Amino acid sequence: MLKKLPEEVLNLWNNWEIRGMVLLSLLLQTILIIFGSWRKTNARSWIRMLVWSAYLSADVVATVALGNLAKSQGDSSGASSENANNSIQAFWAPFLLLHLGGPDTITAYSIEDNELWLRHLLGLVFQVGVAFYVFSRSWGSGILTFIAIPMFVVGIAKYAERTWVLWSSCSKSLKNSSLSDFGRSYLLAGELETPLQVLQENYLLQAYTFLNISMFMMQDLVPGISSLIRSRELIFKNKDGAFKVVEAELGLIYDMLYTKAPLIYSRAGIILRCISSLLSVTAFITFQVKIDKHDYSKTDIAITYLLFAAAVFLEFYAFLCLVLSDWTMIWLIDKGGNGLTNATYSLIRKLTRGERWSRSISQYNLKSSSIEREPPKFLEFLGIDEMMRQTHVNRKDLNGKLQDLIFEHLLKKAEKIKVDLNVFDKNHRSKIIGQRGDGVLEREGLLRDYKWCTTEVEFSRSIHVWHLATDICYVVDKDGSNVSTENETSRCLSEYMMYLLVIRPNMLSKGFFDEVYQETLRDLRVLWRLKDRGPDDKEYQRTLQVLWCLKDRGPDNKEYQRTLLELRNSESRGCDDIEFKRRWKTSKSVLRGVETLARQLLLLEPKKRWGIIKEVWVEMVAYAAAHCPWKEHTRQLKRGGELLTHVSLLMLHLGLSEQYEYNRSNDFLLFSEVNEMNEEYRKARRKYLEGIAATSGSSLDEEELEEYDKARDKYMEGIEDMSGSSPNKVYTEPDLERKKREHEREEQVLKVLERKERALEREEQVLERVLELEMQEVVQLRSYSTASASQQGIDSLPRSLPAQSDDEFSLIIVN
Repeated sequence: MLKKLPEEVLNLWNNWEIRGMVLLSLLLQTILIIFGSWRKTNARSWIRMLVWSAYLSADVVATVALGNLAKSQGDSSGASSENANNSIQAFWAPFLLLHLGGPDTITAYSIEDNELWLRHLLGLVFQVGVAFYVFSRSWGSGILTFIAIPMFVVGIAKYAERTWVLWSSCSKSLKNSSLSDFGRSYLLAGELETPLQVLQENYLLQAYTFLNISMFMMQDLVPGISSLIRSRELIFKNKDGAFKVVEAELGLIYDMLYTKAPLIYSRAGIILRCISSLLSVTAFITFQVKIDKHDYSKTDIAITYLLFAAAVFLEFYAFLCLVLSDWTMIWLIDKGGNGLTNATYSLIRKLTRGERWSRSISQYNLKSSSIEREPPKFLEFLGIDEMMRQTHVNRKDLNGKLQDLIFEHLLKKAEKIKVDLNVFDKNHRSKIIGQRGDGVLEREGLLRDYKWCTTEVEFSRSIHVWHLATDICYVVDKDGSNVSTENETSRCLSEYMMYLLVIRPNMLSKGFFDEVYQETLRDLRVLWRLKDRGPDDKEYQRTLQVLWCLKDRGPDNKEYQRTLLELRNSESRGCDDIEFKRRWKTSKSVLRGVETLARQLLLLEPKKRWGIIKEVWVEMVAYAAAHCPWKEHTRQLKRGGELLTHVSLLMLHLGLSEQYEYNRSNDFLLFSEVNEMNEEYRKARRKYLEGIAATSGSSLDEEELEEYDKARDKYMEGIEDMSGSSPNKVYTEPDLERKKREHEREEQVLKVLERKERALEREEQVLERVLELEMQEVVQLRSYSTASASQQGIDSLPRSLPAQSDDEFSLIIVN
């Protein structure tokens, strides 16, 4: 096909094919270097599209360029000037390896890219082989060949770095590293040489301390109760900066998953950076001094200078990222104490902006999107209709008041669990985080009237009805341009949850029922077309249209005032109206429920109404955060972050998570120094064990429990002595041997107690199973009694029952 083109075009193509590919590869690397880290702090879609395009194209372009270089080196015959150009173009091969290694700011576009490390390993072997082939074909062409050697070392090292980082960030490697790192993450004297008070005061150190437990939980691993208590106490001591701690922690997690942070912030990574920087600068200076520029094409010389400039810039930018990162500041704080480190830390704080995510939340208003013209049907088959939903999304800056509101709500729940000593009770924690509006309604004594729109429906349907009802209350209570902060906050959370439901459905626990959304949207569009309300219109449609539309004509509109007065003088019908319940359960659209919920809410005083609406939405946000899969949370980090992810991590550190479990064999190791935590741990454990004993019908063995506590304390004292953490004690070899034997005996005692506890738990499980079988038999007995009484009379009852043993039948009668 190319042969049919004019000769001038063919010559231009032949001369610029390799040059164009190399320059395009350089351009893509520049985009990734500059914009790769922006997606962490910016939620704009054009940045994501730009980075996505560059990320997918960069490897392909560099690979094709290497292939063309290999092809061009295959024929070395020709004029000397052409051979010279071939040799300098072969010199570009190590730079293409450098491009394949990618910048430090992005190694994976999505979390799934980390799982493809084996593919990159194969690519590393193949592309290095191609580059060596190109290099060998141009061997002996002068000093240029020897200048290429250090650049080959840098290119191979960069490509190998990327492959290793992808391997270290895959799920299997993360799980293995989390298991090994988690044990020392909460031993503050281990990695961090910082007093507990300083740790509580500095949010960066606290975030680094939380990093291991967060990575541990994100692999769906199960930490112990002691980790829960320690996390919660650290957050309690830093109430004013809790969200700031989580923000810094998620920034560290982003670096671990999407950049070369696992390597470049280690000792080996720093050494590699120094070596690669030295080699790149040395090669550049040698090229500048030793190469005769007149022997080569001016265009190729210019491209070579560009490649060198990009390589040096890449090293310099990597050095800046290393110095100005949170990781460096954490190291300076931890190792600080002298004037130099403190001055360096202060300088870095001034030079950095401190942005770690977009600090904004998305908003989606269902009513506003329904006013727009309905898209053509064929777009639905192409899947473009889902993309069009994005056009109705707005972003709003996150304010501190909203964060304080959420944190205060979560703090109350965590403090209640602590005061009630229910930290060991996983079922109690599940009940607390399982509240999605019913918790506040129960406290207000209103749950019976609002069950139909909270606990008795799917979560997605509940979001729909509360979102539209909140919008109605907002319109009704809006006084001109004056809107209270509480109303605005409630509406903001309402539109955020609707955004998650429509645009990010995978983040919600129950998924997204698109049918409910589509039917409700269709009914809303029908509602706006009802300009002349007639007697055939449904009552709830007329009410909704009056509340939504006529308010815009002014608050003094007579029909609007009459409808509003009727609503406020009417009685609540949600929980008692049988006809409404029947239609509510069978209807896919939620508009009927919206009118009923709005009616119920408008019966309340404005202050109480908005207090309930606000707390209901906060509970819904907390419920969604607690039940969102961790993988979905990590996916949002590349989009600028989500408020839901921050709430989820905050709940994790406050102990509001189902993942924590009681494990006696591990938990007792972590409280050797903190007496207050020790006391809470013991009291909560006693309450938990007493509850198990009461359920199984046995009594708690006080002597065994006391013996366990003594053995545990003595064991911890021995661990402290043998580790040398008590500087005033000096032990000889016989003393250490004797203590070792004592520890072994104490471990045996602990194992015996653990076996007894496991036997008690098995007994509890058996008892629960027996009770379940008995209940099934009682239900079966009642059904047989009803059937036999209607057909044969009560005397035929024994013949209709299945055979029962005397013991089983007597047990049923007693119960």
